[in-house]
Amino acid sequence: MHPEWQRICNEFIQATSYAVGDLEKGWAAKYDFSKRPPTYLRYEDAVVRIPLGSPDFPAAPGLWELLKNRRTMRNFTNVPLSLNELNILLWGTQGITADLGEYQLRTTPSAGALYPIETYLLVNNVEGLEKGLYHLDVEQWTLEGLKLEDVSEVAYRLTEEQEMTRRSAVNFVWTAVVERTKDKYNERAYRYIWWDAGHVAQNLHIVGNGLGLGVATIGHWFDINMNEFLGIDGINHLSVLMASVGKVTGKGWLHDRRPA
Repeated sequence: MHPEWQRICNEFIQATSYAVGDLEKGWAAKYDFSKRPPTYLRYEDAVVRIPLGSPDFPAAPGLWELLKNRRTMRNFTNVPLSLNELNILLWGTQGITADLGEYQLRTTPSAGALYPIETYLLVNNVEGLEKGLYHLDVEQWTLEGLKLEDVSEVAYRLTEEQEMTRRSAVNFVWTAVVERTKDKYNERAYRYIWWDAGHVAQNLHIVGNGLGLGVATIGHWFDINMNEFLGIDGINHLSVLMASVGKVTGKGWLHDRRPA
């Protein structure tokens, strides 16, 4: 633990807080989308590229029933996810739903429609995919295989031995490209990226529960090591949240809540 964490946190709150009169009126509306940093990340040297196509959506519970019964479940079975189920999860968290010319809209809201959040996957057990580290190319709706190897122990070790991470079908690792938001919102960007990550994570829970899957958000992981594993610098591009997803027994929330 950093010995001065409280002072640093207090200074962060002060440095990113505004009072009436601190900003030029209407400044945000003057942002020029044509000059923004790139919205999409692509790995041209990916080991493999897997186009996902449009998901095949099954029947699902109604919205009110789904919200009423949403629960965190992490007692995963060894039954694999289908590639279509993974595609639905990805679409529900990052899918493009409208094109406004200068920018696109997605299934989740984002401050200023800037979408700083990137999705990496530590795949353990998904039909049609080799185990490994993948990245979602949102623009081309393609999975990019970056490291094709068993990553279950990586997930387990970098989450301080949370058992669900090596039993899950897939672990989501969300990252933020800070410049996308900072280019418009300056110091406030360091608040907005966390809000954006929260929107994405909430959609994963809703969509996952709608598919009858277990979903558990992870707030405890070793950021420095995860950033290194992903090949990002941890400052301009950093990991911001994780989640595990997998099949559960369906015997009820209390049974599927935690690994036996």
